[in-house]
Amino acid sequence: MKLRMLLFTIAIAGALALSIGRTDAQEKAKSDAKPNADMQEMMKKFMEVATPGEGHKLLEPFVGKWDIVTRMWWEGPNKPPSETKGVSERRWVLDGRFLLEESSGHMMGMPFKSMSFLGFDNYKKKYVVSYLDSVGTAMYTGEGKFDQSNKVMTLFGKMDDCMLEERDKPVKYVTRIISKDKRVFAIYDETGSPNEYKAVEIIYTRKP
Repeated sequence: MKLRMLLFTIAIAGALALSIGRTDAQEKAKSDAKPNADMQEMMKKFMEVATPGEGHKLLEPFVGKWDIVTRMWWEGPNKPPSETKGVSERRWVLDGRFLLEESSGHMMGMPFKSMSFLGFDNYKKKYVVSYLDSVGTAMYTGEGKFDQSNKVMTLFGKMDDCMLEERDKPVKYVTRIISKDKRVFAIYDETGSPNEYKAVEIIYTRKP
């Protein structure tokens, strides 16, 4: 009788050990599978954010070579602007993720060159721009959206004014697509205040 009880106890203990072993193995398999599933989901999200899409297609009218006329209100909105002429080219770079614009002309009697990158941030769901030129050491940035017509893009950023010793002034960049061969870009100073005014206007006309 005692021998049978001992064998029975050993059998039960063995069954429990086997069951626990299987459970541990199953849980380990699940834990091993979860990171893989998570990684696949993360990579899927990454590729969605990294791949050019509809937001980038709306920038196609900007591509090409352009004649440009630049007007600048150096002395404020109540004085006549200066006017210069130049040329510009915009083309896709980095496999269609950004538009690179390179422009040249004159400013204050000096040769002038500028460069900008314009794209659509899939994660922010906003258009983003970075701008730099040959008459300064600052890089200007902005972000914003098209309106419902997809003809007017409004971006907001900040800008320093060394002549007035002002820092982080809010500015507004507005691009109006007039037609496939013409668009108008403007920079508005003192944005958000009753004194907001157009400080710069650039008219783009597509080259024949």
